[in-house]
This record gives sequence, C-alpha cells and structure tokens, in this order.
Amino acid sequence: MAVRRILLVLTGWTLPAASALAAPIATGMAEREPPAPVLWLTLLTIAGLSLAMSCRRWWLPLMLWVPVAFAVSLIIAELADPVIGAAIREELGGFYVLQADLCAALAITVPLMFANMRFGRGDGAKNRSRLG
Repeated sequence: MAVRRILLVLTGWTLPAASALAAPIATGMAEREPPAPVLWLTLLTIAGLSLAMSCRRWWLPLMLWVPVAFAVSLIIAELADPVIGAAIREELGGFYVLQADLCAALAITVPLMFANMRFGRGDGAKNRSRLG
C-alpha cells in the first residue's frame, strides 16, 4: 500500500520534467521550447493524475501542484522575457504563446480544482447531517 503511494507521488513529481526532456537540444530559440502537442498532452496527464489522486485522498493533488507550478514558472519566465519572448513570438507565432499561456493556467488550476471538489464534498455532507 505504501509503495503505491510513493510511486504515485514520484510520478506526479517527475511529470513536469517529461516535457523538458522531450524537447530536442538545438541552437534555435524555438527548438528549446516544448511543442504545442507536448503542452496539451502534459496538461491532460496532469488532469488525469489529479483526478486519480483526488479520488484517493483530497490533498494528494496538492503534492502535484508544487512541481507543476515550478515548471510553469520556468515556461512563463521565458515567454515574458523581452528578448527571449520576442524571439519565440517571431519564430513560433502568437498562437503558440496563447496555447502555452492557456496550458500553463490550466495546469496550475486543475490540481487545485480537484482537491477543492473532493474536500468540499466531504465537508458539506458532515455539515448537512448536523443541521438536519
């Protein structure tokens, strides 16, 4: 039982590093950024892991949130930089920046949303039984 919990937590912590490892190493600015399908696939994986983790315990998605927030901050910092961000917008276009921002925002909020849904569900049932 404890081995499953450890594996689940380790999987959640290594997930944000997967997109960085999938990007090829090259000299161009655009080649250092993860492709848009990798961003969306990572977002879907984070959502799936958050759902599975929240079904186990309401606080487990919060453990996934910390590394995801760190990885998102690295991506957003590059896009917000005046020199690097301008080069990325020139090479990949504004639609890529929009997709990256949307995936980053959703990746930050999805684990919190699932944790809140599970926490609120258990809390509300207890409060209703006391009132009735």
